[in-house]
Order: sequence, then C-alpha cells, then structure tokens
Amino acid sequence: MRDPSKRQRVCLAVCLPVIAGTALLLAGCGDRSVSGTYVSHTANDATLLQITETPDHRFTGTTRNVSLNNDGTLASSAANVVGSVDGTSLTLTVQATPFPVGQNFGGTVTSTGIDLTIARGAQTGVEHFVKGETADFDAVVYQLNQAGIPVIAARQRGQQVDQLNRQVNALTQDLNAFVVRAHDKIDKWPRATVYYTHAVEVEQAKLERAQHLAATGNNVAQGQAGVMVSQMGVDKAQISITDDNIAQAEKDEASREVALNAAIARWNATCLDGHDVKPGDLIPDQGPCKGLVSAVAAYHAVLPPLHNALVTLAQAKTHGNEQLATIWRAADNVH
Repeated sequence: MRDPSKRQRVCLAVCLPVIAGTALLLAGCGDRSVSGTYVSHTANDATLLQITETPDHRFTGTTRNVSLNNDGTLASSAANVVGSVDGTSLTLTVQATPFPVGQNFGGTVTSTGIDLTIARGAQTGVEHFVKGETADFDAVVYQLNQAGIPVIAARQRGQQVDQLNRQVNALTQDLNAFVVRAHDKIDKWPRATVYYTHAVEVEQAKLERAQHLAATGNNVAQGQAGVMVSQMGVDKAQISITDDNIAQAEKDEASREVALNAAIARWNATCLDGHDVKPGDLIPDQGPCKGLVSAVAAYHAVLPPLHNALVTLAQAKTHGNEQLATIWRAADNVH
C-alpha cells in the first residue's frame, strides 16, 4: 500500500534510524516569513512541517510523519528541522538525534505553501506542502487510520480462520488415530477371549490334581496338594490384573468416544453440514472441513465393529470369571 518512493519523500519527516538526517530546500517570497504549519499527504501517508523564521532568515522547527503500513497499522516518527531562506529559495535540514548532520533537499515557496524536490530513484519529483493548520494534518491521519481498519480486520479474520483450521486438523488427526487403534483392537480383542478359556482349563486341571493328591491320605501327597492350591492363588491374582486392564480399557474407550463426539458436534453446523452458516460467519476453510468429513465418516464406520469386539471380550471375561470362581471355591475346600 505504500509508495516505494515515499522513503525519500518523507525522509524530512521520518528521520529513520539509519539516516543521519534529511534536508529540505524551501523558498521565501521577498520579506514574507515562511513561519507556519504545512501539510503534505498521499493516500498512504501524511507529513506535518512546522517552522519558525528568525529575522536573519534562518528557521527552526519540527516535522512529523504518519504512514499506513501494509498490515493496516500506522507508523509515526518525528524530528527537528533547521534551515535558512534566500530569496525565493531556502534549505531545510531534518536532524536525526543524536547526530547533528542531515541530508539536504531543495524547494521553492509558492503562493499556497512550499514545493520540495524529492528524489525518486534516478528521478526527482515535487512534493507539495500546503500551508494550513495542525487540524488538517490530524484529519488526514484520521483518514489513514480509517483506511487501515478494514485491513486490520481482514488480517485478524485470516488469523482466526487459521486457528479454526488448526483445530479442525487436530480433530481430524485424533479421529484418524482413533480409527487406526480401533482396527487393531477389533483384531486383537476377540483373540483375547482365548485367554479365559485357557485359564479355565489350566485352573480346572490344577484343581483336579490337587483333589486327587489330597484324597490319597498320604502326607506328602497332601502337601503337594497344598502347593497346588497355593499356585492357583497366584494364578487368581494374575488373572485379576487382566480383568482390571479390560475394565480400564472399557472405561477409556467410552471416555474417548464421549470426548470425540463432543468435538465433532462443535463442527456440525459450520464444517460438517453447514446448515447454520450465514454470509460473513467465521468458519474453517473448505480443505480442512473436507478432511474432517472423511475422518468423521471413518470414525462412525468403525464404532459398530469396535463395540462388538468389546462386548465379546467383556462377555468372555464375565463367563470365564464365573467358571474360575467356581473352581477357586472348590480349591479352598481341598484339605
């Protein structure tokens, strides 16, 4: 939005840190004083020049520049100026503190103000400073600020959309990861039912062995029966750990689905079907929404077989524990 040549044109007002100073040539008409306030502006910046001439045709003053940045914000700077009048010409130097040296520019005094010669690359141009009031400068600055408001709003809106896109992408990744883990569980959980079948077989065999040893009436055999029952106690503790792991898996699965369902519901109106979207609403971009639609479809598709696998595992655990409980009660009666 800023004129590439503005750096040279407003150097009298900006006094950039890398520039030692700026000089201006101004013109006076006869004995007419050049003291006063002058304003120059374009679509993207405004410069205020205020100078006071002394009887020896020298003058001092200040300059201030406000420019509109590409992002809609305003940049401002100020500097002191000095100069001298010689007939219809004068020189003015913009001083960069703390350096006393400046660059010089030339100009002429007109009936309405001051025309300055400004370098624009390999060429030169004329910058018109119109004599006026500080209020004139303030009015231009106000217009610059107003021009920046929609730019800032658009930038902020873009940042908000980017944030929404990141949130949608994060949910998409979570759903895809859930689906991958779900397929792994669907494959493994039914096979885990074999664990309980095998445990029942092992414990039943140990019970029968312990009962047989105890029935002999031999002290040594009865001692071996006691050892066998003790081993069954260890087995019971290990199987209990497996039971706890399965119970925790059931809770985790339910909790995860609740969280994902709530996250999906947040985007139903704006991203998944869009039935409530109105012109001007802040919504994610189409790309992230398409990715989320696919992820949600895969998520919903995997839930039924996942739930079936979990039910099968839970039933195997329940049935196995019922059989094991009967076996372990019988083991408690082995003497």
